[in-house]
Amino acid sequence: MTELPSTNFNPPFNITRASHLIFTARDLKRSRDFYTEVMGLIVSDEDADTIWLRGVEEIAHHSLTLKRTTDRPMCERVGFRVFSDEDLDKAKSHFDRIGIKADFVEVPHQGRTLHFSDPAGTPVELVATMERRPRMYTKIHQHKGAGALRMDHYQVLVPDVLANARFYMDLGFRISDYLYVEGPGVVVGTFLHRKNNPWDIVFLTRSGPRFHHGGYVVEAFEDIVRACDVAGNLGFGDRIEHGPGRHGHQHAYYLYVRDPDGHRTELLLPGIQLIDIDEAPLKCPVDPKSNSNLWGLPAPRSWVEEATSFAGVTVKTPPVEGSPMTAEKYLSEKKAEAVMG
Repeated sequence: MTELPSTNFNPPFNITRASHLIFTARDLKRSRDFYTEVMGLIVSDEDADTIWLRGVEEIAHHSLTLKRTTDRPMCERVGFRVFSDEDLDKAKSHFDRIGIKADFVEVPHQGRTLHFSDPAGTPVELVATMERRPRMYTKIHQHKGAGALRMDHYQVLVPDVLANARFYMDLGFRISDYLYVEGPGVVVGTFLHRKNNPWDIVFLTRSGPRFHHGGYVVEAFEDIVRACDVAGNLGFGDRIEHGPGRHGHQHAYYLYVRDPDGHRTELLLPGIQLIDIDEAPLKCPVDPKSNSNLWGLPAPRSWVEEATSFAGVTVKTPPVEGSPMTAEKYLSEKKAEAVMG
């Protein structure tokens, strides 16, 4: 069996959680409608070229930034929060020591912000503070769509999940569970966390780095259904890509939707709690020939193959791309079985 990297429980600086995402969008008005009416995010600020949004539970100024573009829509960066401003200086010193270029930049509505790229090439930013806005959690009369509470995690496709996991585990991340293909004996997915649930950043083996999805937590399954109903009534019905369904491997109910530019978002219920130091990574065997969901169809081919490019980043291909089960393949095989039977 492939040996997993070990967590550094005394990391050089303190990352606390996945925090925010930055997308570019061709039609800001249409994207604004999608994220406010279907997802239920709240606009914290906007101008002619940028919209900053947050969940109804979030007090930080934004967890999603949309920037106008006339080019192909991209993901500019993924963001993490660190505990204190001092951690940014520690991060800069750490990256200087290990030969990773890291630069402080000015970002609207954020405190000091540090930019760097991880070993796969994913562009990342660290921030300790943001402007604050009122928490809208109890303002139920103002909630729309799914009433998304907060940004929870994001998933990135990379050619070497263990190499990237090792980088983040050196920074204090822990593996909650991992996807393992028994035949060739390879790890094809790692779920890493810093906060007390299973996910902050997820890596799956595919050509990359490419941004796969960001996850927002909702309060109840009914909120997922409401998002589907609102999407259908506002002309976004065809943006529902996968679900509602129930993941296997200790995971929650889910719904995957694509915004007008193709960026993918997951709506999910809160994950299980993971805090204790003796919580060992959970091995989750996967069979490319079967459906790993507890119920619901496997993901469609689009979910498996399509992702958002990172701006200015070269995509690399893994030695073996793999051929995961898709809904199309699953239904085709079931049809063939019915004909044969």
